[in-house]
Amino acid sequence: MADIKYMDKSKGALPAGQVSAIHCLMIPMSSEILLLPNASIAEVIAYQEPEKGSDAVDWLLGRISWRDYRVPVVSFELVSGTDNKTGMRKGSRIAILNTLNGNSKLPYIGIVTQGIPHLQVVQEKNIIPNTPETEQSRFIKAYVLVNGEPASIPDIDALEKRLLL
Repeated sequence: MADIKYMDKSKGALPAGQVSAIHCLMIPMSSEILLLPNASIAEVIAYQEPEKGSDAVDWLLGRISWRDYRVPVVSFELVSGTDNKTGMRKGSRIAILNTLNGNSKLPYIGIVTQGIPHLQVVQEKNIIPNTPETEQSRFIKAYVLVNGEPASIPDIDALEKRLLL
């Protein structure tokens, strides 16, 4: 979202005076909803079984071909420790995310969703920080309430760095 590092718990979740509204997608997961700006999502596609590689981590489900790229597909719940389920449900999709650092080795990351993301216009008046009851994952940048609905803002930088190890 707009520069999340400037979030202050005593203020709203959007930097005051910098942005009036951000067009976002609420992405349903098994146990939470991710909130991402529209610009960070290249496309949401129907689920396809990733080709498994020799990667030894359970959260990296494999890779898919998308627009002439080999895109790693991640179970965000497993990598962030928010859920231990890997099963795909009917209606699962893959959200193709733009990575943020311009690394030509990893321009996109796919995350498995559990349904169809929906558009949400986020304004300062309808988003507030939300302190989680459980331990915060290093792959979550912030926990928020959007119109009273809990959501997590993923740390795409941290996920990208983890995939490049």
